[in-house]
Amino acid sequence: MAGRNLSGIERQLVLDYIRDGNAPLTLSLANAHLPANSLPSSTLFHVAARDEQVKAMAQGVILLQDSENKASFFAGKTVTVNFYFNRLALFFETRAQPVPGGLVLALPDFICKVEDKMENQKNAFSVVVYYESSSRKASGKSRKTDISCDFDEAYPLFFESDYMELVNKCLSQKIKKEREAIAGRIHSPKLVYFDRERMLFLSDRGEMPFVPDCEYACLVSFPLEGPVRERKVYLSFVIEDLYESFDRSRLCACARISSIQEEDSRFISDKVKTNTK
Repeated sequence: MAGRNLSGIERQLVLDYIRDGNAPLTLSLANAHLPANSLPSSTLFHVAARDEQVKAMAQGVILLQDSENKASFFAGKTVTVNFYFNRLALFFETRAQPVPGGLVLALPDFICKVEDKMENQKNAFSVVVYYESSSRKASGKSRKTDISCDFDEAYPLFFESDYMELVNKCLSQKIKKEREAIAGRIHSPKLVYFDRERMLFLSDRGEMPFVPDCEYACLVSFPLEGPVRERKVYLSFVIEDLYESFDRSRLCACARISSIQEEDSRFISDKVKTNTK
């Protein structure tokens, strides 16, 4: 979660924001990054305080009203306090001191931004999908919209696999979502499998852009060593099926590659064979 400290002016703006009662706060133990089996079960959950429960007092002190005694576990402990300011995720660490009816949180000298992992994510391998947006119906014109796909280290590409087993794995495993650096951000689908015949895309239900039986154009860029630093592969794929998780929160799109140059297909096949040796 480490991020850049706010400047003095930025910090003052945030303090004014909290003082005006605009910021719901979320508390967790400051050592919650430790392995789960080394912590009491109660520390694995955040406690959220609505903005009406948060009152700023003089000299940079926050009173967290806790009439239902939900946050009493944190009394006397060092906590991480998270909140959003102008859609940016911020946090600070402080000690939660118990007082009648709640907790007092002293604002530290440093307030930090949550690190934006998407901003820092760099991968020479890239997949961009093009599709016609629904706005073409209103305008009578076709407009291409780029989708730069994300990737997940839990699903290394170019390894031979039973793709249906991989679908089950994607949709059945529990996902621990980290706090977003920017509130309300829409995520691109993640490419979790790729061979010469199929691609699998994983996404939250409300963010899946693909529709069954539709065909999409795709540009895949591979980094190369030597004088030619990149190989671009153009292909098309058709969405054959959409599978959903048991809780209906995630979707996995199964795509069949429908058009690709034969030499590009061999290139991808050789890449898979090399990595699975």
